[in-house]
Amino acid sequence: MKKHILSKILGWIEFLLGLSICALGIYLIWADIFSMLRGSVGCPGFGILFGIFLIPVGAFLLISGWLTLKQRPAAMFMNLIVLGLIVFIGVSSYDSAKMWGQYESEHFINDISRLNKNYVRRIIKIDNTKQLQEAIGEANHKQYKVSIAAKKHSQGGHQFCHDCVVLDMTAFNKIISLDQKNKIIRVQSGATWEQIQNYINPYHLAIKVMQASNIFTVGGSMSANIHGNDPNFGTIIHTIRSFRLLLDDGSIVNVSRVENPELFSLVLGGYGLFGVILDVDLELTDDTVYERDSVVMNYRDYPKFFKRNILNNPKVGLHSAKLSHAPSSFLNEVVATTYNKTDKELNDEIFVLQQEKNILRNKFFFGLSRKFFWGKDLRWYLEKKLDAKIGKKEIVSRNNAMRSIVKFLEYNSGKDTDILQDYFIPVENFTSFVDGLREILRSEEINLLSTTIRYTPKDEMSFLSYTKKDSFTFVLYINQRLSQEGIKRAETWTQKMVDLALRLGGSYYLAYQLYPSKEQMRSVYPNADLFFEKKRFYDKNELFVNNFYNKYGKL
Repeated sequence: MKKHILSKILGWIEFLLGLSICALGIYLIWADIFSMLRGSVGCPGFGILFGIFLIPVGAFLLISGWLTLKQRPAAMFMNLIVLGLIVFIGVSSYDSAKMWGQYESEHFINDISRLNKNYVRRIIKIDNTKQLQEAIGEANHKQYKVSIAAKKHSQGGHQFCHDCVVLDMTAFNKIISLDQKNKIIRVQSGATWEQIQNYINPYHLAIKVMQASNIFTVGGSMSANIHGNDPNFGTIIHTIRSFRLLLDDGSIVNVSRVENPELFSLVLGGYGLFGVILDVDLELTDDTVYERDSVVMNYRDYPKFFKRNILNNPKVGLHSAKLSHAPSSFLNEVVATTYNKTDKELNDEIFVLQQEKNILRNKFFFGLSRKFFWGKDLRWYLEKKLDAKIGKKEIVSRNNAMRSIVKFLEYNSGKDTDILQDYFIPVENFTSFVDGLREILRSEEINLLSTTIRYTPKDEMSFLSYTKKDSFTFVLYINQRLSQEGIKRAETWTQKMVDLALRLGGSYYLAYQLYPSKEQMRSVYPNADLFFEKKRFYDKNELFVNNFYNKYGKL
């Protein structure tokens, strides 16, 4: 009788335990698929594999619950081992999550790369000029350092530094006025390109120069002197009429090409080191309608294609290209996409602003390409088929063409992160750079996710100009580890890429990780020392600082 009661008790314990483990296995499979769709899983497929392992274990426990007492000891021993393994993995995962957790709070801040977490004294959300001046006055009085932040997509700590006061400008975002006749809009520096597009679209106006995405602020874009997909306009400095700047003493000055022209060249590409940009007069253009067309070619043919079909072609409105990230055609195949002006019969629906579509689908396939070689090949095939739509032309407005899809790139793994790097290579050295880049990527086993090519004309206006010649811009999207070893490796191969760019008369973008050495930075930007001297002239107490300045500019 006692044996029978004990048998039933142990049987039910095993049965319920087996049921729980089966449920856990099913949950892990579902959760991993969902996480891959969201792009937030550190290792796609692990949860699925572990879930597949747990389900038969749970099934075994379910069956063993009905076995006789004589058969139970061996089964219970195995069950204890399995349970111990589950507890060990769970505890390890929890500790790992605590170790790698990246977060922001009142006193901690990070940028989009999650590689630069800093303790800060305070984050102040700015929404008016008086509040801004009071914050500057208090910082001067208490001898605090000040950094300026918005969307935090520059990836080298350009928006903060240790123990500083951070001015969060994202709420300082009013649209002030629109001069429709002269195509000039005045906005506060925290306004995003999306806000501007939404405001000007009914007037059939469009932005001249912005990043491939509209999520960034105008002030942040000016501070990095960004470049875009329009081969006719170059960097953003060429589209800025004037702006007001709050200096270190709390005074406000007007800045343009004729009023304080030196500040104009320093602030555009000055990474917030000279003061706070308040409001901006920005040049607009027409919301032209284009016919979008994509073609595939060998990378060696692209420079000739560009010179023949794109350069100085009045019909071209926007243009960019992508190099293959797929192992089967690694940096050998190019998809070139051109937006040509068209007079085809239109309807009003063309001008309705479109929202990003297929986010979950794109996240899923992008997640596969982070982890698997076959995932990269699959994604490249799908990009040509579904995104570029080779052989199919499409009618699109300029505003819609400049609303690129980006939400699918959101990624929050505790083990790795995605970073950007830009290299600017003189047009004549395109092929040599691709060949050298391919060699570095392979030898260093770099996880390249995409390479976009743009054309950026020569810029002599910005003090820290990154295009001394007409250049092709290579925008690299790379996955790297968050560990100290991963960071050290990324620093090593980044410096190799910078050396390659230098040998070919090119440069790199200062807006990203601070991996290049001080010597490399000054080789690429020979007037850097003079730039930092002028920073200290206009900001004598070095009130405005950030990690970029602390590494490269501080005496």
